[in-house]
Amino acid sequence: MVREIFRALLLAGIPVAVTSYLLIWWALKNKYFQGASNLKDVKSHFKDLSKAKSRKKKEEKRRRKEGGGAVELGPGQQEPNKMNPVHNKWLSFGGGFYGVVALLTYAVVELGEIRDFFTQFDGLSSLISDITVGLFIGFFIKACINFIVAIAWPAYWLSDIRSDYIWIWFVAAYAGYWAGIRFALHQADN
Repeated sequence: MVREIFRALLLAGIPVAVTSYLLIWWALKNKYFQGASNLKDVKSHFKDLSKAKSRKKKEEKRRRKEGGGAVELGPGQQEPNKMNPVHNKWLSFGGGFYGVVALLTYAVVELGEIRDFFTQFDGLSSLISDITVGLFIGFFIKACINFIVAIAWPAYWLSDIRSDYIWIWFVAAYAGYWAGIRFALHQADN
């Protein structure tokens, strides 16, 4: 069991901690989470950003139906689409712990797909000769499937992790998430 704890910390805890730290540090640096000093504040900011993004989408949809112009946000509201693509993707996965692991899962699956794509060709000429509309349609379909796999990350990782102590892996991942956020908030205070 001790070996399993170290394995879980190395393969789940550390990657989640590093990702959490980088995402929160980057969000604080870009002032997405103004005034966040603890985990509760970060969660509150996630909810606010998610609600603002949802409100904006609904308003844009309503205005398109009416044939209106661009959506204007009220005072103090941050435009969620002004965020960088990584934070937007994280938010689209739900933010928080679930979003961090989903984002990591998405990166693992996408990088595996990219590796497999390039290894199937004999060389540059083979790659160029196989560029077709079907190839781009395949990219789009695989991207949608990879998004679904990332959303369903517990099923993906449960099938990948062979252990009698699966709960250790979830505890290690959440401990990494918590430690990464705490360290990022501590760095922001200094």
